[in-house]
Amino acid sequence: MVLVPIRCRIPEHLHRIGKTQQWLADRVAMSKQQMSDYVTMRFVLKIAKAKEIADVLNINIDDLYEWEWRGE
Repeated sequence: MVLVPIRCRIPEHLHRIGKTQQWLADRVAMSKQQMSDYVTMRFVLKIAKAKEIADVLNINIDDLYEWEWRGE
């Protein structure tokens, strides 16, 4: 079994605190396009950047994505 991210939850966390993707991108030194790529799951965040984003959003790193166990 492998745990995989199936949906990025960054937009809902931003909505909760009334901030935009641009605001978050600026806070973590990332371009708006890069942030969009992560939100649309074109790419998955590397652990260090995920931790940085989770800290800015004041959430647990696990809450950046919706996760699912998938069979081998």
